[in-house]
Amino acid sequence: MPGSTDYHPVPVADAWDETPALRAVRLQLPPALAASHRLAGQVVKLRAGPGEGFFALASAPDAGGGADLLVKRGGAVADAAIARAAPGADLQLTAPFGRGFPLEAALGHDVLLFAAGAGIAPIRALLQALLRRRDEVDRLVLFYGQRHGQDFAYRAEHLSWERRGVRVVLCPSSADDAWEGVRGRVVEVARTLDFGGARLPAAATFVSGMSAMVADVKETLSRAGVPPERVHLNF
Repeated sequence: MPGSTDYHPVPVADAWDETPALRAVRLQLPPALAASHRLAGQVVKLRAGPGEGFFALASAPDAGGGADLLVKRGGAVADAAIARAAPGADLQLTAPFGRGFPLEAALGHDVLLFAAGAGIAPIRALLQALLRRRDEVDRLVLFYGQRHGQDFAYRAEHLSWERRGVRVVLCPSSADDAWEGVRGRVVEVARTLDFGGARLPAAATFVSGMSAMVADVKETLSRAGVPPERVHLNF
């Protein structure tokens, strides 16, 4: 995923903690960069501190140039970006690039969304795009995994998603005495809940997360009869 090597100063409009580990950053893309943000799931390269890194945009394309990032603490580039990303400052970013998610593949079908960790960022972007065309999509089911209950990002948005007909299934994988819902890896929970009622194998599936999780989802769906061409990644 080489992408552009041309960096541009991008103003930071806002920043806040979604969780103790995940920092949300709202950007105002200049018109030239906003024009490149065409698909949910596209990424940018960000240069900060000792180097550069790839970050998926966490919001759908916006005519006004607004764009969100979700940055996980703990990496040198990420931590340097978080330290700089205060309202009024700017970050050094490339134009959005990459193939993103094929939104058209979801239209007319049930849709399964699988996200783990910071992989919720591009899935949130796709979900925003799908909700703009909600009447063209059948069932919408999100299986979202994190290690602990406190680690789930965008909790303030989950209820609004559910009110739009999205079934949101949160899946903490570690023991958590404060968690009263289902527990386990996203694939285990999805199997237990019969994939949230999504009609397989015709459902369109979109996946983002660690490579082991993506492989696990692909294998599980294959066993359920879902052909590989109906399982989509954003890279």
